[in-house]
Amino acid sequence: MAGNLKCRFCGREVKSTVHSKRLPEGFRVDYYLVWTGELTPIIMKDPRDDKKVTQFFKVDHLHPVIACSDCYAKDNVREEMEHEFKGVPEAEDVENETEQ
Repeated sequence: MAGNLKCRFCGREVKSTVHSKRLPEGFRVDYYLVWTGELTPIIMKDPRDDKKVTQFFKVDHLHPVIACSDCYAKDNVREEMEHEFKGVPEAEDVENETEQ
């Protein structure tokens, strides 16, 4: 990602992950990122079998949700980030309309 990244919750500029043999775990994470956006359902027929269809979601207007490590330590921020991550609806079982 280009540019300076800022926490959505406190506005602090975040730093890239640091990897070093000197750190206790070998790395230091300064932010957590979840991609989200508006979804459009897409239904496609299998080109090899007209009786099979697949439903998936296309992400429109993709945007990141960033939380600095300090904010991510708060329960309400983690819950919001988890909600954003799990915001994809379940794909429905889709039947081929030509069978009906």
